[in-house]
Amino acid sequence: MEPAPPNGEPPEENSPESIEPSVEPKPSPSQGFPVSFSGVASFAETGWGRLLGWQFLIALALGGAVLLVLARHWAPVIDSAMQQLPAETGWRNGVLVWPDDKPVQFGRNNYFCLIVDPEGKARQGQLADMQIELRREDWLLGSVFGYFELKYAPGDLPLLREELAPWWGARRPFLLLALGATAGALAWLGWLALGIAGGVVVRSIAFYVDRQCPTGGGWRLAAAAQLPASLLLSAGVLCYALGLLPWMGLLVLVPLAALVAWGYLFFAPFFLPRIEVSDPNPFEGEEEEMDADGGESKIAEPKKPNPFQESNDGDDKS
Repeated sequence: MEPAPPNGEPPEENSPESIEPSVEPKPSPSQGFPVSFSGVASFAETGWGRLLGWQFLIALALGGAVLLVLARHWAPVIDSAMQQLPAETGWRNGVLVWPDDKPVQFGRNNYFCLIVDPEGKARQGQLADMQIELRREDWLLGSVFGYFELKYAPGDLPLLREELAPWWGARRPFLLLALGATAGALAWLGWLALGIAGGVVVRSIAFYVDRQCPTGGGWRLAAAAQLPASLLLSAGVLCYALGLLPWMGLLVLVPLAALVAWGYLFFAPFFLPRIEVSDPNPFEGEEEEMDADGGESKIAEPKKPNPFQESNDGDDKS
């Protein structure tokens, strides 16, 4: 029997059950902008709200950059064209209505150019990054990728300068906003679609490197891998609008952004939580015996039959 402590309090029992093991808290996933592989991988552990929030912000930045290009460089050319339109124009039965055959250049800058050449005989060349040329039976869309011939819509569409110019002036800001919003919405839908396709790749990589990746987490990670690349593309469009990046530089930036997205898609799964497999206890299920004096326990081994013991199949003869 243990002696009582001097203050008269009973001794504390330090039994194994009374000692609780210290459990380290699991670190919370990163909540910042996904500029690193671990930041992109954290989307697999967080909910959809965080992913959709970041996608909305990047889509807003991309749509705003496109809006700046349209408002700063395209809209002034259209404004100039509205002042030079003839009193009546449009197309009738898919043919352009124009008073004469003389080529007219409505407006031009390094970004956008609008030309009317009814006969299509003038060799205009590439005058801007994007060029539209109207002819009698078709119209041309020109860029560094070449010229594409497109037909007018079937039917009749009369256009009067007295009606068209005020219509454009009243709806100009709303049309530009709609085009910028459309660019952002198309990018958003593209990220979600790429997330579905890339989720299979993410889960396959996570499987081979022993990382935890549920189905929804793989989709979120694949969609989040597009965010750094889209931010790079948004910065490129903004620099193009401000005249800091040429049109060819912006076109080179598009495949570069795609390579960045694939890099995040491949390396981010390596930063997912590792799958921990606990080994089974080899002594589980074995019985324990106590010594006669209550000492150390011994593991009970299964008793083997004695090969020298005589079988008692019959009774002993007297």
